[in-house]
Amino acid sequence: MKKIIIVGAGEVGSFLAQKLSAEQHEVTVIEENPKKVENLNSEIDALVILGNGASPSSLNKAGAISADLIIAVTEKENVNILACYVAKNLGTKKSFARVQDASMKTEQGELKIDQMIDPSESACDEIEKLLSRSGIYDIYEFGEGKLLSIGGVVNENSPIIGVPLHSIHENDARGHWLITAYVRDGQSLIANGNTIINKDDHIKIIVKSGEVATATSLLGISGRKKIDKAIIIGASRSSELLAERLAASRHDVIVLDDNESDCTRIAENLSQVIVICTDPRDPKSIIDAGITDSTALIALSKDDSKNIVCSLIAKSLGIAEIITRVNKIDYLDLLKETAIQATISTRITAANAILKDVRSDNVTTALTFEDSEVEALEIHLSSNCNVLGKKLKDIDLPFSSLVAGVIRRNDVHIPSGDWEFASKDKLVVFSLPDSIATIEEIFC
Repeated sequence: MKKIIIVGAGEVGSFLAQKLSAEQHEVTVIEENPKKVENLNSEIDALVILGNGASPSSLNKAGAISADLIIAVTEKENVNILACYVAKNLGTKKSFARVQDASMKTEQGELKIDQMIDPSESACDEIEKLLSRSGIYDIYEFGEGKLLSIGGVVNENSPIIGVPLHSIHENDARGHWLITAYVRDGQSLIANGNTIINKDDHIKIIVKSGEVATATSLLGISGRKKIDKAIIIGASRSSELLAERLAASRHDVIVLDDNESDCTRIAENLSQVIVICTDPRDPKSIIDAGITDSTALIALSKDDSKNIVCSLIAKSLGIAEIITRVNKIDYLDLLKETAIQATISTRITAANAILKDVRSDNVTTALTFEDSEVEALEIHLSSNCNVLGKKLKDIDLPFSSLVAGVIRRNDVHIPSGDWEFASKDKLVVFSLPDSIATIEEIFC
């Protein structure tokens, strides 16, 4: 258990506070908005302090003198930086600050900030991966890209519908893929050999690098045309970063927004990008941008409702590749009902930058997902780990967990029950929250 201070109770801060307090960490939240304090007090079992997160008095009250970690994630960059600086001076061991100004990273050491989190930059990384792997809605790397976790919705063309997974593996090479988890009727579950996958299940698949086509075939996704054009909704900072990257990779890029000053900024900064100042919620605006079957629409405005409306318009116009930025969790279920599955969330990207530092020292990656309660951990086995020399089938793992992959030196394995663990193995473990502590105890 760690003592954690969170500054800011917005979408990111509230999500982290709920997740970490549920895992029995000692969480204290500092928030200056009385309404947010009231709301969070009713939602989590943690101390919520009304005050300025950068003030020494608030931080002292939160116990900064003995805190393991401060996570400053307000919308005000200066507050986040100052909160971390003051907390470290008071005695807090580690600090994370949400920032948007990339130039600040050169001052990171002087400001006593251990990690600067830029959700916009992380979101762009995710979007680029999704556009390069058409038809899936999340993709994450483990072991420096040697193993991939791919998420998608099972459609009617999938060959795995209605058949126990163990029987599929009897006729297929287990060494290439493994279904790790699935979501059905809003419930997150860890898969096992007796699991039967249904149409419309949300599933996570572990595959070796280079086997993405295997994952898409399991989902029932047929080949799609390469994306060569992107329509970006919103002239936000995320939009500018993504537009620059896509233009550099020879995509035709069009940015649509009704904010004249923001449009002017992007047009001046990115001469290779077409910027149109118009209301993107007007279907004609999207049609006039020139839709083809190789067009992707990425809704990245700061306004969730605008993103959703534009995504629905794109869906009605037959655009196959749609990625939608959503910050408020209340909108996610709405999007699922519309079959728009690929979403980007600042709260998830920020959480994934932080979670590994909340876990045990042997955990090098910790990922949470937008559509599921499942968490994925990459764990490096130390020379004194209790499981060394033991077979996987002989370890009493929680039912709600699964060892999905092992990287040994440069070789990648999808382990069977006879797999024998050795020092320096890198494990990829999927687990529901109630088993995380047990997993860490077993392997760390």
